[in-house]
Amino acid sequence: MKGKIQTISTSELINYFENPRHSIGNSERDTLEKLFNAVGTQYMLNLAEDIKNNGLLGNQYIVVVYSEEAKKYIVYEGNRRVAAIKLLMNPQEFDFLDKASYDKAKKISEGAEVIDSLECYVTSEEDAFFIMERVHSGEDKGRGTKEWGAREKDTFQVRRNNTKNLSYLIDCYVRNYCDGLDITTILSFTTIQRIFNNRKVRTKIGLNVLDENTFTADRMKLVVEAAKWIVNESETAGVAVTRLFNKAQMIESKLLPWIEEYLERSGIENTQEREKTAEINPVGGDDHLTDVSQNTQKNTDQKENNNSKSDSGIDSTANNESKDENNETPKKEDGVASGKTPSGAGSKKNLPYFFQGLDYSALNPQDVDSHGVSAVCRELQLFSNRRLVDSYPIASTFLIRAVIEQSIIYYSKKHKIQAQDKYIWEDIKNLSKLSKIIDKYIKNLANYIADSEMKQYFMALFGNYEQTVDPLNWVIHRPTEYRLGSQALLDLPGKGLLALINYMLS
Repeated sequence: MKGKIQTISTSELINYFENPRHSIGNSERDTLEKLFNAVGTQYMLNLAEDIKNNGLLGNQYIVVVYSEEAKKYIVYEGNRRVAAIKLLMNPQEFDFLDKASYDKAKKISEGAEVIDSLECYVTSEEDAFFIMERVHSGEDKGRGTKEWGAREKDTFQVRRNNTKNLSYLIDCYVRNYCDGLDITTILSFTTIQRIFNNRKVRTKIGLNVLDENTFTADRMKLVVEAAKWIVNESETAGVAVTRLFNKAQMIESKLLPWIEEYLERSGIENTQEREKTAEINPVGGDDHLTDVSQNTQKNTDQKENNNSKSDSGIDSTANNESKDENNETPKKEDGVASGKTPSGAGSKKNLPYFFQGLDYSALNPQDVDSHGVSAVCRELQLFSNRRLVDSYPIASTFLIRAVIEQSIIYYSKKHKIQAQDKYIWEDIKNLSKLSKIIDKYIKNLANYIADSEMKQYFMALFGNYEQTVDPLNWVIHRPTEYRLGSQALLDLPGKGLLALINYMLS
């Protein structure tokens, strides 16, 4: 360590005027006001209340640098925490808050334990900047902090409490019986738990958290199909899933008739026998688990409101093959789909729809190099989740062509040539056409891509440019004369393109 741990009076701590979260402050008060506006007043109040109730996390020190000019310590890392503590100690100094927030701040501060000093890590500005970058720049290929996804959070709770809840078991057994399908690409963990742990729904399906033998292949297929139907219903109604399927009564009135019809149609085991296997109120279960707390519901609503229009379910390509009804599509469209499938790319059976499974979560939203490819990926995700390829084959073609180019460019800017202290981008930045960029990659593939399987994918996909990428270009430049059938477009990700794109963006 370059610095040292030191106990410092809170009165000697100054919030960093040049905090990247906001514009530069011109005084301590102005800096605090800018911080509250940038982070969100309610979020800051929540943090202050959490510190009051639970204290500071023991593994995270405030990082400070001593200022000879100010004769105080400037907070480089931990500005939110320090500001929240100042609010707890002296709420009257936060009179820039609106009346409701100010009144709430004073109420939160009542009875708060006096925090007159903090354990801080005192270091140089250079070291402080390094720590800030590590903490706030995302995973950074393993060097920084990796945030848990929904599954990791749920798994942690299961292991922490030493019990398996319904959503955890559904996730495990859907993967087991449905060719590795990730059901959270259809519904979130919290929504799965809220809907399928409804007592009547759980009983009708025949699920018992205490008996994993009840999580059969037929029942998991039912759950998957029900999840898709739920999403479709919410999209048709133009309402988020969490609002359309909210209270227990709403879930039961909508979902139970669908389940009954599905069971009759599919001929799954006798309903009475099935219901005998389902424990009415298992450990951890709740007949009205749907009536969750307002805070939990609000967070879930916000997430699903953002995704309700792109939360459509996954169907296997085998069961939902699109028919190309476009009579003007030339036979040459097969060029896109006829490239040799590389080893491990998978068959058509049970492939996700289009680019479902596209993972660009590692991209840093603050990195300008990621902006273009992120925008393309978001729309590809939308087209995949809402199954729009049949309706918009030309737009789908544009998106495929764009993600190929943008992901290659992004990868080039982030990876160095093997055994050289030079980024791939230096080799290709002056090439104006994608065909020339790909040609450069092929000639230097051994030094550009380290993963042997990804090299195979790259060659299988782009080794014959005229049969893979050129047809995409023809649609873009001559759409009145040339079109690609939707099935040709749907087949392309499963030929290794999806895996290659994910690799380049990881």
